[in-house]
Amino acid sequence: MSDHLNKGRLFTEASRSRSLRVALVTSSLRLAGAEKQTVYMARALLEAGIDARLFYFGGGGHYETVLQQTGVPLIQIYAPNRPWLILVRLIRALCLLRPHIVLVSQFGDLLHGGTAGRLCNALTLGGIRSDGWYELNARGRLSQWMLRLAHGLVANSCRARLTLVSQGIPPEKMEVLPNVIDLQDFDASSALPLQISLPAGRIIASAVGSLHPGKRFDRFLEALALARRSEPALAGVIAGADCGARAALQEKASALGLAPEHLTLVGECDRVPALLARSALQVLSSDYEGFPNVILEAMAARLPVITTPAGDASLVVQHGKTGYVVEREDTQGMAAFMVRLARSRSTRLNFGETGRKRVEQEYNYESLAGRLVAIFHSFAAQSWRTSLLEMLERGVPTRKTKTLSEALLLEGPAA
Repeated sequence: MSDHLNKGRLFTEASRSRSLRVALVTSSLRLAGAEKQTVYMARALLEAGIDARLFYFGGGGHYETVLQQTGVPLIQIYAPNRPWLILVRLIRALCLLRPHIVLVSQFGDLLHGGTAGRLCNALTLGGIRSDGWYELNARGRLSQWMLRLAHGLVANSCRARLTLVSQGIPPEKMEVLPNVIDLQDFDASSALPLQISLPAGRIIASAVGSLHPGKRFDRFLEALALARRSEPALAGVIAGADCGARAALQEKASALGLAPEHLTLVGECDRVPALLARSALQVLSSDYEGFPNVILEAMAARLPVITTPAGDASLVVQHGKTGYVVEREDTQGMAAFMVRLARSRSTRLNFGETGRKRVEQEYNYESLAGRLVAIFHSFAAQSWRTSLLEMLERGVPTRKTKTLSEALLLEGPAA
């Protein structure tokens, strides 16, 4: 991971003995977008001089090693198939730490993290990583109780905020923290060798994500087959861990006449930046998302993006400037844009450069610590936590940083 030379440190040496204590809670450190954002948050807080520790009740994962390398304290609380024991141990650990803030990075973990955070009297915040509907339906009747456990909710998309507010969550209880990307680390990873074989002499359209029905890679296959009728140089690559959909996708590809030289399913890929560096365009075909992490990565790689309006995809991708937005079932439109981009290298380059600049300006990792602190301040004020407010104001420069909730909602979807 990249070394930011502690440029983001917001607390002085004198204040560290009584520095802000933040406990991040998660049950997953697998190789996926939400987990990457959790690691970014832990790193950013640590680099800001905040006492940030990550409590993890899983049994291993890709980002466990990454966290150890970056120096983020990782406390593993693992008891397979014994959720009550995990809860008891988490409560005990948090009561010993006495964190000022407990940040539960994913909604499903609020049952443990939210309960423990409340019992240790911390400002308890819950993460919303999908579109809001997923969270509402994920645990049935428990979902409403889980939402109430948190003093505040931090969504990574405006779509989730709008959904939850429409279902009765008070708007002041929601903040939006869009995903970010560490461009220094991404660029270094892009230069690594790719340990998979891609079709030679082809224009590669890549699609990245876990292979489960919600990602709707079947649409990508249909669009690819249609596009190849007009532009046979196109070939597709799908990268992602199999969550039960791979066999159906292989069967569909065969039915569509997509031979192995036309489509490559590479499985889970820990070198997505290197894959994108060798692609010509990126396609996202999902039914639902929060803030699709892969879009940021594609734009960082200077790729044009074709996407459905899932989650905030139509906010991030500017239609006709950094890519194209198509309706979910419009596979013909998706195919037409694939052909257009395949046939125009200049359009790909122009869209790619515009996308890269947008990521640099709007979604850079360096802004994350300031945005997090602004969100902490907002929820601390709402909860009348005077001592926490004083600590935030004493330990952090008075320069205000937008939380982006209002700014993004006012901007609206890209045309």
